[in-house]
Amino acid sequence: MRSTLQYASLAALVAAGTASAGVVSVPFEKRFLDSNPLPSLLRRDGTVALDALNNITGGGYYAEFSVGTPPQKLSFMLDTGSSDTWVNSVDADLCTDSIIQEEVGEFCSKQFDQTKSKSFNSTRQLFNITYLDGRNIRGRYFKDTVTINNAAIKNQQMGLALESVRGTGLMGLGFRSNEAAAIKYPTVIENMVSQKIIAMPAFSLYLNDLQTSQGSILFGGVDTDKFHGGLATLPFQSLPASVSRTSDIVMYAVQLNGLKVSGVDTPSVNATAVLDSGSTISLLPGDVVQAVWKEFGVMNVQGVPNPFVDCAKANLKDTSLSFQFTNKTIQVPIDEMVINNLASVQDQIFSDPTLKQVFKGWSGVCTFGMASTSDFGISSDQFVLLGDTFLRSAYVVYDLQNQQVGIAQATLNSTSSSIIEFQAGSKSIPGPVSTGSDDSSSDDGDSSGKDNAGVALHPAFSAAIAGTLFVTLSMIMTAL
Repeated sequence: MRSTLQYASLAALVAAGTASAGVVSVPFEKRFLDSNPLPSLLRRDGTVALDALNNITGGGYYAEFSVGTPPQKLSFMLDTGSSDTWVNSVDADLCTDSIIQEEVGEFCSKQFDQTKSKSFNSTRQLFNITYLDGRNIRGRYFKDTVTINNAAIKNQQMGLALESVRGTGLMGLGFRSNEAAAIKYPTVIENMVSQKIIAMPAFSLYLNDLQTSQGSILFGGVDTDKFHGGLATLPFQSLPASVSRTSDIVMYAVQLNGLKVSGVDTPSVNATAVLDSGSTISLLPGDVVQAVWKEFGVMNVQGVPNPFVDCAKANLKDTSLSFQFTNKTIQVPIDEMVINNLASVQDQIFSDPTLKQVFKGWSGVCTFGMASTSDFGISSDQFVLLGDTFLRSAYVVYDLQNQQVGIAQATLNSTSSSIIEFQAGSKSIPGPVSTGSDDSSSDDGDSSGKDNAGVALHPAFSAAIAGTLFVTLSMIMTAL
């Protein structure tokens, strides 16, 4: 059984958090978790399943908050792609049944004991949410106090998981309209406003770089020391009709105007992009992804959800991906796209005769942080999902009241803070504004040492190794 000690490091991080009148700052920690077979993103009618649009790969960013009276400290995954906040009950099947734990490859961290909370109040509403990785969580809704640092959010509705397949709870940071509940209720962020903890429903997300395990979320404010070049304001977009049955604003989606990659003749991109902290990789149209994969020798094996790349590609000099928005271009270094989440088991991979032949000549096997939407059942070229491989290079301010985001180039590994609070009723995001003059991008980076041939496996060979590779990687990722 996986020990709960792996979550202990968050306690030290929370002590470093800050709370003042109008802002609440909380540190969080990156973790790599298990990788399961991924279903199509499509419903039967051909539209994208937007319910809890997240968790398409393992891993994520986790913070510690407290629930109940007296407070019980629990671990939560932070997710901008969903809206429900929920916890595992001490009575959850996953937390009490070793057979279920072995079947799903998950073990519980500390669970919520509702019998020990004086402020616990059960509701009659059933809690039932399904994520895009196929994970279904069931139970009932309840109301209790949520404490974020020293800020107590009273009477907050949450899900109490009794049938669970996730080891930790989840804090949904999205719109109320995207909740799983039949009867919608105020989200954590909305209650922070109504209870005068913050002035406006807004928060800022700073993931920091791939080599750093710690970032922060700031409720009610903007930290100007965490970005440079000014914030560009982008209005939220409804998703294209080809992938959504509603024209309402239900997701944090903005217009992506283009993508340029050093040394690559990249097809044009003009799409609606969802900014989703719950996805560890990014999804773009197939023709764009194929051009990028060819440049960096990325391998895609049929039947395996993860695209693979030689870990040495992270060392390419002056190589980056430029994501172009109105008045802002976010530069993502190539090393942010090369995820070394298999480092501890390279010997296991290369000891297998079949896998050794597949990855011949590679210095190591890494996950590439970009995949094709078509691999997940989406044929539309108007839909993009920008996950953590993009968000780590950006500082993003989510303004729910005015339905807009502020986006800027992140200042990585910043050790200082300069916080500006949102003021009630403000129509603009506080902080320096982008003029567009800092948005020039270069696509003439050093291409020396690159393998331009790419890697394409014969379908029959792919089928032959897919089973071996998937079983191997499933065991590897579950152990991380």
